[in-house]
Amino acid sequence: MKNSPDFQTQKFRTHFFQIVLVFSILILSVQLFAQKRITKEPRPIWVDKIIPGMYVGISHRFTNETDARSDALADAKRQIIETLGGIIESEFIDQIVEQSGEVNTDDAFTSSRIKVVSRNIISVTPDEVFVEEWKTKEGFKSRIEYQVFVAVPFSEERHRQFMTEIVNETVTLGESRFNECMDLARKGQIMLALDQIKTVQSNVLPMTRFTGLSPQEMSLLNGFKEKMSAIMQQIPASIRIEGNGADQPAKLGLPLPEPLVLSVYWLDGDQRFPLPDLNVDFELLRGKAVLDLQQKTDPTGIAKCNVKKLASAGNVDIRATVHFPEELNIRKNQYTFSLLPDNRIMVKIIEKNLDQPVEISYLENALLEKMAAVGFTVQENNPFDQLSETDISAKPEIIAEMLGSSGADLVVLGTISSGQTNKIQDGFYFARARGTLKVYNIQQKTIVGNYLVEDKNAGNSEETAGVRAIQKVSDKLIEQAMIELGL
Repeated sequence: MKNSPDFQTQKFRTHFFQIVLVFSILILSVQLFAQKRITKEPRPIWVDKIIPGMYVGISHRFTNETDARSDALADAKRQIIETLGGIIESEFIDQIVEQSGEVNTDDAFTSSRIKVVSRNIISVTPDEVFVEEWKTKEGFKSRIEYQVFVAVPFSEERHRQFMTEIVNETVTLGESRFNECMDLARKGQIMLALDQIKTVQSNVLPMTRFTGLSPQEMSLLNGFKEKMSAIMQQIPASIRIEGNGADQPAKLGLPLPEPLVLSVYWLDGDQRFPLPDLNVDFELLRGKAVLDLQQKTDPTGIAKCNVKKLASAGNVDIRATVHFPEELNIRKNQYTFSLLPDNRIMVKIIEKNLDQPVEISYLENALLEKMAAVGFTVQENNPFDQLSETDISAKPEIIAEMLGSSGADLVVLGTISSGQTNKIQDGFYFARARGTLKVYNIQQKTIVGNYLVEDKNAGNSEETAGVRAIQKVSDKLIEQAMIELGL
């Protein structure tokens, strides 16, 4: 039975032998893998009680005493580097110690700091050395191992000397890289220049947070920091857009003699440095024209817009938009070219009220007033005083020949007459009016506008109704012509 006294006794004996076996194995293991300090001399006080300006390096245990000494010195060097304020990235510390400063890196600032650290740290030597011997037993064999303790001095004076050297080295390199960046900016590569200035900043700015810097060193770093910050703001703030060519004569139906020129540059003092390869959009804001565009600034920072034909006689506005990189945050990125019409005009209207010629033409006067108001120059030496209705329908070539060398660019010829009166009652009459206008481009010998309007109006007499009908038709003709001509 499982619960019998004999069974319980047997179970107890089994557990007892298991426990004895485990302890036996543990005791044997300690004997087989034991370590014992065999140096009689106690460790010196400087090992545990480290004095200021001293770094204690402790080695691992080596069978070769020379290896232990090297490992202890390397440990002290690591401690010195690590307490210098994070000047060297942790990934390079072991390489500096193990390779005596021979570390390859593409970053000029890291390389410079490594050289300074190497000059100051690699050459340190211990003031004190203590060697311990240990006997290590593995199985039935034993060996002697060495553990070394070294005390390496690195005083505050040496620390200040080191900081002075690292600051001077960093600022010197920073100035050199800063000048390279400015050369890039002057060649128009402002984004590359600003990116590299940021890299310089990322290496210089952290040094202002180091402890142990003298006032002179802090002033040197802060001065360089302010210089870099100023140029980071100055370059975007000094970018300018300038337009030329809007003052050329703008004549209907003709191209501009010269292209509109947009210049993009940044100012450094009184010097201008062009910005190439920027996208530029030209678009019509007002008026009509045929454009031939250059969509990027060239190496001189210029983009051009050729106006191949002006299709309206009024003001023409063309806006250029420069697309800067978003990081520059340039708000003034547009320039508007406003072309003012330079058209010399002649107007001749044959006007009749109730089939009778009028002395002063309402349509002619109103049209001249409108044209002058929008910038047209009215030619006074009008050769069309004796013009007949038949002549108004003449071909453009004949009209151009009749003008000779008058200097006119546009000629507006027209007729307007009232008739077909209708008496509604005493003191209330209707009259109809019909008006035509033709606009000739003399230099191109073409008709650029042809308008016809018919309407009626009322008056308290036939004559008054005719006058009012003429005025109504005239106003509609002028409105239509102004819209068609882009005025």
